Amino acid sequence: MKIFMWIGIVMLVMTIASVLVVAAFSFYANSPSTHNATAYDSKISNQYYRQDDKVVYVLDGNFFQIGEKEIEGADPETFEVIDQSYAKDINNIYYNGKPVASANPNSVTLVTSEFNENSANSGYLISDGKVFCYGEVIEGADPTTFTYLFGSYAMDKDYLYYYIDIKIPRKATPTAISNANDRYIRHGEQVLYNGEVISNETSVFKIISDEYAVDASHVYSHGEIVEAMVADGFTVISPYYRKDKNQAYYFNTPIPESDSNTFEVLNDDISKDQNNLYYNGYIVANKKPSEVSRSVADNLQKIWKWKSLHLDATSVILVPSDDIEDITNDFYAYENEVYSRDKKLVDVKPADVIVLDQEESAYVRIGGEIFYYGSTIIGAEPETFMVVGGRFAKDANHVYWGEHRVIDAVPATFKYVDNLYADENEEGEYRLKMAEY
Repeated sequence: MKIFMWIGIVMLVMTIASVLVVAAFSFYANSPSTHNATAYDSKISNQYYRQDDKVVYVLDGNFFQIGEKEIEGADPETFEVIDQSYAKDINNIYYNGKPVASANPNSVTLVTSEFNENSANSGYLISDGKVFCYGEVIEGADPTTFTYLFGSYAMDKDYLYYYIDIKIPRKATPTAISNANDRYIRHGEQVLYNGEVISNETSVFKIISDEYAVDASHVYSHGEIVEAMVADGFTVISPYYRKDKNQAYYFNTPIPESDSNTFEVLNDDISKDQNNLYYNGYIVANKKPSEVSRSVADNLQKIWKWKSLHLDATSVILVPSDDIEDITNDFYAYENEVYSRDKKLVDVKPADVIVLDQEESAYVRIGGEIFYYGSTIIGAEPETFMVVGGRFAKDANHVYWGEHRVIDAVPATFKYVDNLYADENEEGEYRLKMAEY
């Protein structure tokens, strides 16, 4: 017992020592002095450095993983940083190490915000009567009234701006929404997400979580309407489950036949209500909800003990993993029945599943159909179908690359050679190509 204890202590010490060595090396490799570089003003920016007689840009100061890049033509004697991303010299203004076209280094005003105390690095700058966002000019913006708001939102007397290319005529003074992230903004009766109007019901618009919001009419997920959901009774139950007054959801997918009033989550995979037991949002057809407690559900969650087999688009069965035979990665045998990844195959027995390439088990024949990794090869002729190699197959009429028909190959003469593949064109057709290395 003591031997194992000492082995454990030694392993722990070795792990800690390895971590310390890696940390020390990373600190050394990432230090500007290691690269003979000196920050112009490390309190303002960790991205601009003088290295010998040149100016270099280092994204986020990461010398070790990203490295430095010389700013061509920058004057090291007159160079100075403006904020984290902007800098200037006697000739140019720079954003992230690149010259800003039509900006004047003798005319620089950073745009900050009266609404946001953390706006020192907003990305907005005014120079020579022009407004710039992340180094690009915002056409038509009014420099005398332009102000930064938060996130990527800004405004002047006429417009509300999001980044460079989205501008919306001003109707009111935009404001933040309580508990919302900076992708949202209230603009009069409008609610915007990523610069797009998503709701005209600001008076009832409410943030539910970082992902979800509701108004009187809709539920929104990352600013997009979730068509199946209704706002009435909507709540996030857990990271995987939600519900409204009508039904429950696995992520944003309705759980069939679910009862919102009695729905409960047992773990990340298993849930139930008065009607059914559910596995990842599918009805479990072979178990009653009354039979499954939280402890039983935790056992069913163990994938090395239990596996789900799909009956159809809405239901599964949960069966012992040891009782399932993997015919291939896409077809399974259980109690002399065959299941694909998404359904039970009617009137198909395990002996009916013929694997055509034993090495990869990618091509399978079942009755009069040919499959490639579970996908049907439309129009394949089973009597003459044969695997060629390199993902290619053919029958008397066509050559196939996986489940796709190759339109410029002749089956009678086709042979596979190394580096040959098929590529999809704009019309959705597959043609032969040779990989170049």
